[in-house]
Amino acid sequence: MADTIYTTTPTPEDDTATETAAVREGDAQQAAVPAEAGAEATAEVQADYSGLALPEGYRVDDSVFGEAIKLFEGEKIAPETAQRLIDFTIERDKEIARAVNDHSAASWTKQTTEWRATAEKEFSPEALGNARTALARVFDRQTIAYLESLGFTNHPGLIRGMVKVANAIKDDSFVGGNAGRGSGAMDPKSLYPNSQHN
Repeated sequence: MADTIYTTTPTPEDDTATETAAVREGDAQQAAVPAEAGAEATAEVQADYSGLALPEGYRVDDSVFGEAIKLFEGEKIAPETAQRLIDFTIERDKEIARAVNDHSAASWTKQTTEWRATAEKEFSPEALGNARTALARVFDRQTIAYLESLGFTNHPGLIRGMVKVANAIKDDSFVGGNAGRGSGAMDPKSLYPNSQHN
């Protein structure tokens, strides 16, 4: 059986089909407009960052936190992502602070060790003992404990000053003089050799 191809010319009914297609296309465009308007409305709704949790010691009214909120709003970052960024930043800052503290503590320990070595070369054990005694006479125990905790009692300048203080405040010692002739009582005539009352 041979294939038959039917060719037809547009009839008025076909014109309605074309109109229907045009209407469908217009409806699709109108449907797209409200969807876009809805997206804009969603984008315009501000994210609520009031529920962001800050660790202890951090304040919501801190200017740095305020700047972060402005950045989150400007970049339209979701509150969940903002919380993760805050947590990450705080942990990173804590690690940096720990590293700086460890470095500072190691540097200070090295410095106080160098002070002690210099002081032991410069001063005799007796002078160091005198400095320690002077320190105890000048300062109270709490102040001395504080200076020791900082390592300042090893500082050569402090030791030098305390040695001078020790020399200035050391107890007087008795210096024996010439007691005259021999031992025994003094003759009063020797005190007044020109006296007529002998």
